[in-house]
Amino acid sequence: MPHNDTRQTAWVIGIATLLRLLVAAALPFGIDESYAIVIGRTLSLSYFDHPPAVFWLAHAAALLGGESPLALRWPFVLLFALTSWLLYRLTSRLFGSRAGFWAVCAAQCIPVFSLSGGSWVLPDGPLLFASMAAALALSYAVALHSEPPLDGVATAANESRWFAWIALGLALGLAGLAKYHAALLGLGVSVFVVSDSISRNPASRRWLMRPAPYVAVLIAMLCVAPVFIWNAEHDWASFRFQAGRANGQGRSVTALLQNIAGQAGYVFPWFWVPLVVLLARGLRTGTRDRATWFCVCLGAAPVLVFTLASLGGRAGLPHWPAPGFFMLLPLLGAAVARWEQRAPSTAPRRMAMAGGVFALLLTIVVTHAATGWMTAVVPSLHRRDPAFELLEYRSLRDTLEARGLLRGRRYVAVTDWMRGAKIGYALGPQYPILVMNDDARHFRFTNDNPSLHGTDGLLIVKVNTATPDSASRLAAAPYQSLFDSVRFVTSVPVLRGVDTAMVVSVFTATNLRKVWPPVSRQ
Repeated sequence: MPHNDTRQTAWVIGIATLLRLLVAAALPFGIDESYAIVIGRTLSLSYFDHPPAVFWLAHAAALLGGESPLALRWPFVLLFALTSWLLYRLTSRLFGSRAGFWAVCAAQCIPVFSLSGGSWVLPDGPLLFASMAAALALSYAVALHSEPPLDGVATAANESRWFAWIALGLALGLAGLAKYHAALLGLGVSVFVVSDSISRNPASRRWLMRPAPYVAVLIAMLCVAPVFIWNAEHDWASFRFQAGRANGQGRSVTALLQNIAGQAGYVFPWFWVPLVVLLARGLRTGTRDRATWFCVCLGAAPVLVFTLASLGGRAGLPHWPAPGFFMLLPLLGAAVARWEQRAPSTAPRRMAMAGGVFALLLTIVVTHAATGWMTAVVPSLHRRDPAFELLEYRSLRDTLEARGLLRGRRYVAVTDWMRGAKIGYALGPQYPILVMNDDARHFRFTNDNPSLHGTDGLLIVKVNTATPDSASRLAAAPYQSLFDSVRFVTSVPVLRGVDTAMVVSVFTATNLRKVWPPVSRQ
């Protein structure tokens, strides 16, 4: 029976988007999301952790609809729907519409794409959209398509295809505004254009002698100019921070195994293994299969770079290679389409099972984040619960407001950036967050506000749940010199449901003398 692949793909994207919106409304913000929201309240050319796209987008979403989870996440959900459609278009162009349908289905079932990249307030969503837009534009710029030429002989494009090259430059520029992974995407584009020109007939080499590719590079560089300007004004702080994240002190083999296990967990083993096999086959085949080589060039760099970097002794974060795997999804879609031809009922059934597993795990995460029910099943989670990242601080806000402790206070000081992100989101934009720690991330640059010097605020310090109030007073000792006086007020439980998830001590801080750490500028 023939398939209407375009219609089926639209239905898959539509249904997945609606489900993603429901999850976006129900799931509390994680630490990184809260951080992006709080930092994004102040517009800047760029930021310490990442280029500005996620912070700008969060700022715009908050202006439009406030700071509820749905109001801030819906642009990222919509962006992933568009990304999925671009994935279908690209895969259909390379391998046929049925492959495009299966590539989109896989993208909806992989958590690192469908959940964190597809709905959370993180830089990954804009990066995936820009990367797929760049890939599709490049496929037009170099006349790459799945249909064989009428004469049976591959021919090079005979025109400059200015629109496609300009679109490629804009897409690469947007990727550069989203995340520093864009440098690896640009490397992949360059490798494909150069290797394809060398390996094919002489007409293909004329691409490199035309102005269009270089105009695309110029457009991309102009787009990312804000990132370079901000870094130049702040002693290249962001570049230095990201460059140092690969350094580690652990054993290289252990770090590599941890890295691989993290990748497989984030992508799911039943998708990760085929993607790795397809990548290896594509590297071995090289330029002989042009469409496969196209995907390999665009996807290999993040996978190889961040996997091999773990040999330096640090496993890194499991989602770092993910943009590379996303660019390999057309290969996976083509493989599933071939499998479907051999076993018409098996492939759809296995994909449906993968979707069911993802839905089940997502249900567990959402319900546990709201209630903490899994701690009754797994008692060890009381000590180290990953869902603490999704913990809301509404009970802290309610207590501070009920006791009038925020009245007359100009700021809230905290002892680490993660606590600052969660508390800053809970309290709202009217209370600036000061992070009294050497690792203050972008708070370091928002702290530099002379108008706060000499004013009063609150100091909030996390303490052990069993710590008595008499001992909690000692928690503020390292920060006494930053104020004229610091006085203990109370300990406040942060609740998840009716259970105490953690406890913080609240101090009144009088007459801010200096912030910590100081800002370094050229």
